[in-house]
Amino acid sequence: MLWIRRHRRAGLFVFILLAVLALGGIGAFLYSNTSLLRNNEQASKETTTEEITAANTTTSAQPESTTVTAAVPEKTAPVTTAPHVGWVSAIGDSVMLGAVEALQEKIPNLGLLNAQGSRQPSAAIDILQQWRTAGYLGDAVVIDIGNNGPFTSEQFDEMMGVLAGVPKVLIVTLTVPPGVENPVAASNNTVLTEGAQRYPNTVLVDWHAASANHPEYFSGDSTHLSLQGAQAYADLVASHLDQAEGAGTPPGPQETISWGEGGFFGKCVGPHSWCAVTTTP
Repeated sequence: MLWIRRHRRAGLFVFILLAVLALGGIGAFLYSNTSLLRNNEQASKETTTEEITAANTTTSAQPESTTVTAAVPEKTAPVTTAPHVGWVSAIGDSVMLGAVEALQEKIPNLGLLNAQGSRQPSAAIDILQQWRTAGYLGDAVVIDIGNNGPFTSEQFDEMMGVLAGVPKVLIVTLTVPPGVENPVAASNNTVLTEGAQRYPNTVLVDWHAASANHPEYFSGDSTHLSLQGAQAYADLVASHLDQAEGAGTPPGPQETISWGEGGFFGKCVGPHSWCAVTTTP
């Protein structure tokens, strides 16, 4: 009986031991799976975090979309000074040369006048460019050019480009002498008349029409002015100037400078330094 009891106790002990071992194995297995699941979740979270970080890094690395406006080069214009307000400048050839004193009398605010015999349109345009650069243009500019050579439409447009911004440009038409075959003044008058219609700041001073049937206005060549013609010419030009354009005082002390001989004789009326620039034919 004692042996049986001992064996029963030993069997019970073995059973308990096996049960404990079994429970330990099960616990270890569950712990292992739980750790594995936790590790997988952590790895998944890390992977997701890395993907998000990588995506953000990629997004940040991409250059921002910026709109770049190309610099548009400004049109380079000649250095100029604003036209003087309240006075008149005038340029012409030998016809205007014969009316210098009359123009001074009829236009008290005549600030600068330059007239020379045999002057060509190209030379006049060059002088106007000098005046623009130096700031010698006034509120109104009187142009009487075309008696000595062709004046093309292209030259007219070039001249008006130089005079852009001048409030008023007076374009004086030319006398067509009778008996002259193919007079250059006739074709030039067409250019002047049509050109004046293209620019809103131009005023046509029709000396050609005003002087028709007035032989007393001219000397023997029916082109250059007599004393009576000089007065009529100056009156016509002055009549196209508004009162506001006559309100200014001419700039600086006025001097009369002359140069050249014969058909190239010229005069400039204005401040001495202003005339010195433009005395070349």
